[in-house]
Amino acid sequence: MSWLLEALAALGAGQRLMMGAMLLAGALYLFKVVRIGRLVGSVLSSGAAYGIVVLVGAGVAIALGWIDPNVSAMTSQLSTAVDAVWSFIGEWVIDQTIGRLSANAT
Repeated sequence: MSWLLEALAALGAGQRLMMGAMLLAGALYLFKVVRIGRLVGSVLSSGAAYGIVVLVGAGVAIALGWIDPNVSAMTSQLSTAVDAVWSFIGEWVIDQTIGRLSANAT
């Protein structure tokens, strides 16, 4: 952005033209931010919509007796998965923290 202002100043452009160029560049960056925000919002809303459909479908299937969920097996498997993920992430975080603390101590 500074190269643009320097180029305009070298060409002898007035302050109004330079201000207009700055506002135009700001509008361009704001437009890019809004597009990224719209993309993130659409991804999150699509994920929420799919989640709602799956939960409603599962609720209807359970209520009609089509599915007989075993809650103890589900919680056991979920607990195993959470423990595996947490042990991997926890070990990585601890290793990183210890590494940074020892680097700062020396």
